Amino acid sequence: MSKSKKVTKEEVKKIATLSKLSLSESELKNHTKDMNNILEYMDLLNEIDTSNTEELVNVHDAKSDLREDQSEDSIPKDKVIDNSPQSKEDYIEIPLVVKKDSQ
Repeated sequence: MSKSKKVTKEEVKKIATLSKLSLSESELKNHTKDMNNILEYMDLLNEIDTSNTEELVNVHDAKSDLREDQSEDSIPKDKVIDNSPQSKEDYIEIPLVVKKDSQ
């Protein structure tokens, strides 16, 4: 049995209400049982001695093979505008992709 306090059907009902869920009586019973099973499993995990276990930062505990970020100068805005198929002042014009209901 769980060392921790058992979750009651009323507590599950309150959680369901706060979550705006409507649960039938059988669903309430099943969710109460499921939550208590989860708590019992957590109690079981808490019994494991981890005092000599090194903390794990990454699940894969692997070194990143990615290169370091390097800052570079960007293309000047006027060159980008000049190379665009259509532009208007400082903006690049593109064809309409999503049509609104009013169009």
